[in-house]
Amino acid sequence: MPIQFSVESIEYLTEKLNNGQCLSDESLAYLTLQTSGLIFNLLQDACKVVRKCCRNEITTEDFAFALKLYHLEPMYGYNTTSNIHHSLFHKIKKDNRILYHIDNNIIPFDDLIIAQLKIPFDISIRAHWLAINGKQPTINENPIVDRYIQSTIRSVPQKKFNKICHILSIEQQIYYKELTEICICSNKKKRKQALLILSSDSSLQQIVSRLIIFISEGVRVNFTSISTFDRSIILNYLIQMSDALLQNETLFLEPYLHYLLPAILSCLLKRRVSHDHWSLRDLAAKCCGHIIRKYSTAANRLQQRTIDVFYRILIDNEEKYAWSTQYGAFIGLCQMSHKVIIQIVFPLVKQLGEKVRLISDIELSQKMTEIVVKFITIAYRSIQNENECNEIKLYEDFGSYFAPLIQHQLILLL
Repeated sequence: MPIQFSVESIEYLTEKLNNGQCLSDESLAYLTLQTSGLIFNLLQDACKVVRKCCRNEITTEDFAFALKLYHLEPMYGYNTTSNIHHSLFHKIKKDNRILYHIDNNIIPFDDLIIAQLKIPFDISIRAHWLAINGKQPTINENPIVDRYIQSTIRSVPQKKFNKICHILSIEQQIYYKELTEICICSNKKKRKQALLILSSDSSLQQIVSRLIIFISEGVRVNFTSISTFDRSIILNYLIQMSDALLQNETLFLEPYLHYLLPAILSCLLKRRVSHDHWSLRDLAAKCCGHIIRKYSTAANRLQQRTIDVFYRILIDNEEKYAWSTQYGAFIGLCQMSHKVIIQIVFPLVKQLGEKVRLISDIELSQKMTEIVVKFITIAYRSIQNENECNEIKLYEDFGSYFAPLIQHQLILLL
């Protein structure tokens, strides 16, 4: 059972020993942690002595022997064989002679009544859960006594927790400010250098959470803004920052995906961003595919959940979603993997071709046709050795609209 002193008790002792001067909250938390751990280890060693001596009760001699194991001087004056228990001896050394004595000062009873004495808080002992796979569960019943960085001692007030949280240094704050400003500036050369730093610098882990929040908040503000400014410019810069961070192999981004992925999906599936939003959707789809391939697992089901969103948009027959949103959903699926294209996208192409045929917007029709033919041709060619490419099968799989275009593109790639 771990022993845990309260911070108030250590604070009282430090004030008494330091002439009334109080230590900082961090120092008190550290001293509490060290004191609790040391006493616990001493009691463990004293119990080992008791077991070796085949006894059932621990004595002060056992604890004194445990102190010697840690090269600490035993506390003189405590002896179970003595008639006087709990009497503290003081040592006087003079002329190479050592004398131990007890202070038997006479204390007036009236002075004792008038004095305002502060009594130290007692230690607390409680049971805790067993370790699971060699690791102690981080629950309320388990006080953490082995890591200073997580000095979340249960008796420490909440105000003392906030002071232990990670704070950026002045240099890191300046670095973050300069980096974010350059990433969204109009100077193409400086912006390219900043993106190179994001994609290669291994020291960004300390500020990566701030960078992702900057991207997330930037996307949110630009989508809610009602100004006439072309928002796709800033959104492109923010998605370029996301792409650069995803390319940096030294960064660990998984804890922040709940901020990053919604911002990317917003740029990918938003109904209307600006007149020139195709490049923004293409880059957002690339980032989305990168996240799915790298961080999707069977536990978080990130790929399946994202596929469900895209698939629901593409199979809609009530024209609930705009063509720009369907374009984003289609390219988002195609950027995941060839397997997703073959299993999910192939059955949708025939129905999609009938919809594209009815589009009156020439630019939109060209964009949809171009992107479908591009990805379907590449995926179909990857399985061409297994499924022989013939005109009849192409028309059966992809319909009368896309089949001739895909066949023509396959011929060009031969």
